[in-house]
Formats: sequence, structure tokens, C-alpha cells
Amino acid sequence: MSHSVTTSQSSKRPPGDDPATGPAASATTSVSVSVSVPAPPSSLRSWLAVIGLALGVFSFVTTETLPIGLLPSIAQGTSVSLGTAGFLVTGFAAVAAVTAGPLTALTGRVDRKWLLVALMVLYIAGNLMAAVVSSYPLLLTARLVVALAHGVFWSIAVSVAVRLVPERHAVRATSVVLGGISLASVAGTPLGTAVGQSAGWHAAFVCVGLLGILVLGASLLFMPALPARGSGNLTVLLRVLRHRALRVAVAVTALIMSGHFLAFTYVAPYLQEVAGVRPSLVSALLLVFGVAGLVGNFAAGAVVGRALRTSLIGSTGLLAVVLVVMYAGGGSGPLVIAMLVCWGVLYAALPVALQTWVMRLVPEESEAASSLYVAAFNGAIGVGSFIGGLIIDASGPRPAMLVAGAFALAAMLVTAVFGRRRGGAAQPARS
Repeated sequence: MSHSVTTSQSSKRPPGDDPATGPAASATTSVSVSVSVPAPPSSLRSWLAVIGLALGVFSFVTTETLPIGLLPSIAQGTSVSLGTAGFLVTGFAAVAAVTAGPLTALTGRVDRKWLLVALMVLYIAGNLMAAVVSSYPLLLTARLVVALAHGVFWSIAVSVAVRLVPERHAVRATSVVLGGISLASVAGTPLGTAVGQSAGWHAAFVCVGLLGILVLGASLLFMPALPARGSGNLTVLLRVLRHRALRVAVAVTALIMSGHFLAFTYVAPYLQEVAGVRPSLVSALLLVFGVAGLVGNFAAGAVVGRALRTSLIGSTGLLAVVLVVMYAGGGSGPLVIAMLVCWGVLYAALPVALQTWVMRLVPEESEAASSLYVAAFNGAIGVGSFIGGLIIDASGPRPAMLVAGAFALAAMLVTAVFGRRRGGAAQPARS
């Protein structure tokens, strides 16, 4: 749909005048201009597109973590060790972290609708390839294809969402999109694991591949054309890296996510060995963690827009307290369960706050800035899990909570000391 605009202009100038310099000519000009202006999408269509992006986040998070619950059967089916099979997760995160920035920058001139379509085609192709192969090298190749799409999707999803809605709804759109993270914890990964255990791991990859088809359909049906705003070259990354406050935001992301994954990767052995939770209840408690995350995610949407820096300091500080309490009071099952719920609420609020912070810092290069955030986030998965593994092997799961609390405390202090500078978290939101 387009609007046609016709204008008629009459102006008089004294003879001999140049329009750029002053009176000298007398003329009457009639100008008829027909301008094709894309009509803005309806409010309903815009929010359906935002929900489609949230479903995309849900799909990518589910795919990223899917092999975790299926490692024994994947290892057996591809004739590799458990450690080698685990690279399907850590390798995925590493590739997404390394390629997010460069690929997002290089695709900076592509209309965002059609870039999303291309990313979902890669997602579907990689997962369906994983569903039909039986050799480990081919399975790893399929996973890395999805990882290439993963980093770029994460880098542009929120910036696309805030372009779809009025500026006053930017934080709400961010919380809706990132709600896909918590939803994946509640439904995606557990259901994918259940399908894989009952029907085989190939069937689980079929299901997530079909899920991608829904996201592709939503992108085609509801997403309007969104002209690119990038330069299409890597210099944009160097430009945003000069932004001191953005480097602070990326550092805080790396600290808090490393701390989270340091502890959460090994939360099951902590619950069983330290808190004395029966193995049969662990999955139920992880479901409770995910539900608490949904609450925290949407609560953050109501608070972050009004008090971003305070939200970050409060969330990271309280998370540090929660993790220290889990270290000190690990022998009390009820206390641990209460702290696990608090952990779920606080952790889910952090991606909303961090992503909003990054978007506000460099609004003119929001996707390039987001790609650095994505790199820090995914890199933290590997770093945190690695450090946690070393601690567990040396001292058991309990000390991991204390070290994770130290990471959260460090994130709080960095935000409090360096996050107040000009261009920092307190800057007004712009889409």
C-alpha cells in the first residue's frame, strides 16, 4: 500500500535573483510530486511480527540447548564419546559468538525482513539435516550451519522489534521477544528432550525444524519491509567498539552470564548432592525455575524502561546475594528451592535490561552493538561452563555458587561505578 502526495507551490522572487543568494528573479512555479510512501503496518500486524520474533528466539534457544538432554543417545548413535558429543553445544556457542559481529556487519545493507527469512531458511536446513544424518561430522556440520544463523538472528531480533512498535513500547517489545528465552526453558528444551528420549534424537531435530517453518511463515506474513540501516562492512564494529560505555555494557554482560552459566550448568548435581533433592524432582524444579523466569521477564518490561541503571544494579546485587545464600545454606532444601525461584526471576530480568542498555547506547548502530552483546553472551556460556567444570572437579558443586556470586557482585560494581557515565544506562531510549 502507498500514499500519493501532490503538492503545489507558488513563489515570487525579484528579477535576477539566484534562489541560493537572494532576490533577483520573479517566477511562479507549480510542482506536482507523486511520492510512494509505504503505509505503516497496523498495530495488530506489528505485534504479530514481534510475537513471531519471540517464537524465533524460542526456536533458537531450544535448538542450542537441545543436545544437552540427549547427549547419551547422540553419543551412542554417532559412535563418539560424551565429551565429543558435548561439542555440539559448546562448539555451537563458540561459532555463534565468533561470527555474530562480522556477519551482522556484512549483512548491514540487507532489508531486515529478507535477512530474517534467509536466517530461518538456514535454521530449517540445518535442523532437518541433523534429523537425517547418522555420522558425527555431518551432525556437527548441521549444527554449525544453525550457529551461523543464530548469532545474526540474536543481533537483529530486538532492534527489529523496536522498529515495529511506537517508541513508548520499545521496552515492552524487547521483553516480549526475550520472553522466548524463558519459554524455551519452560517448554522448549524439556519437550525436545522428551521427544528425543521417546522417539529418538532424530525426531527431536525434526520437531525444532518444523518450528522454524512457523517462524518463517510469520516473517513472510507479518513482517513489513524494513530497509537496512548498516554500511555492509566491518568498519562499523571498530566504530562501535570505540564507545566506552558500550564496552562497559559488554563487560557487564560477560561477567553476569559467565557467573550464571558457571553455576546453572551444574545446578542438577548441586540440587542432588548438596541440597539432597531426589533426582526425580530435579526436572520439576527446573520447570519452576523457568516459570519464575517468565514472571521476571515481563516484570522487567514494566520496570526497566523507567529505571534501567537501578534495575541492573538491583538485579545483579540481589542475584549475588541469592547465590551466596545457596552456598551457605545449601543443606536446607526449602531454602534452596526459595532461592532457586528468586534466581529464576532475577536472571530472566537481566537480558531485558542488558539488551535495552546496549540498544540505548548506540541507537544509530544498534545491530552492530547488539552483535557484540551476543558475542559476549555466547562466549560467556562456554567460559562459565568451563570454569564451573574445573571447580566441580576440584571441590564439588557447592563452591561454584560462591564463585558465581562473586561474578554477579563484580557485574554490579562495574555497573554502579562505570555505568553512570555520559552515554550510559541512563540515556533516554531511542528506536
